[in-house]
Amino acid sequence: MKKIKLKKRKFKFRLILYAFIMFLGYELSFNLIMNLKLVNSNEDFIKALIIDSNYHLLYEKKADDIFSKIFSKIIDVNKPVSILENTFHFKPNEAPMAYVKNPKLEKVQSLNVNPSVYIYNTHQSEAYAGEALEGYNIKPGVMMASYLLQEKLADQNIKADIMEDNITDYLNLNNMKYSKSYSASRQFLQDALNKYSDYKLIIDLHRDSISKEKSTTIINNKSCVKISFVVGKDHTGYEANLNKVTQLNNKIKDKHPELTRGIITKGGAGSNGIYNQDLSPNIILIEMGGPENTIDEVLNTIDLLAPIIGEYINET
Repeated sequence: MKKIKLKKRKFKFRLILYAFIMFLGYELSFNLIMNLKLVNSNEDFIKALIIDSNYHLLYEKKADDIFSKIFSKIIDVNKPVSILENTFHFKPNEAPMAYVKNPKLEKVQSLNVNPSVYIYNTHQSEAYAGEALEGYNIKPGVMMASYLLQEKLADQNIKADIMEDNITDYLNLNNMKYSKSYSASRQFLQDALNKYSDYKLIIDLHRDSISKEKSTTIINNKSCVKISFVVGKDHTGYEANLNKVTQLNNKIKDKHPELTRGIITKGGAGSNGIYNQDLSPNIILIEMGGPENTIDEVLNTIDLLAPIIGEYINET
């Protein structure tokens, strides 16, 4: 009888041991699959944060069990760069794509005039091809284009304010999809207009998704990006926004007709139809170039566009 009971105890002990080993294996596999193999490099990780999805939420998954807490003390699976830091003692000098701030504000701050233009980017992650210009620390995109436009307007004695709120962070913190970007930028835009409502022109600067053949032209022997205007028709009073865009577009056509792709009106089912333009008749949306264009081509266009905007502001 004693031998039978001893065998039963050993059998129960083995069952418990096997169950523990299986549980440990499951926990290890789950953590590795959910956290370590989502990307293959730090660059891929950064890119994953700015694509049109909420897949970045996968990186934020943190289990509360004891194994995960112990494992996270060794390697922070939510920060792939920590793997390099803990194994090769590698620490990067700076993030590969930091949130951009304007490094050249002296000219703008020295203007002894009230701001008459406000520039912002609903889709801050829209990028251009090529490397960053000197003085900027990220791959060039629409935010850099906004700063370049701000600087060129300063040459026309036009002071422009820039929205520097991080819309991507706002979307992530509020668990909002990329498609809700206009709702996010609306919050910041309303705050800006509540503080100062005398802007004569408010520009939401975007980058289109068209091919380089359609987005590029040659003016004065320089490669320039084409621009287009988008007006939402699904709000009362959109005619005022359309009228403002028409005036600007006509001025561009008078000086550089090949620079503009014209005015696009959108409304109805399946379309945004507002683009926050209901907040002010002075709000316009500009599409500038495409993904294959470089920031140098964008700058060439801004060199031509800034004097025209300056002329329009002075007239109004």
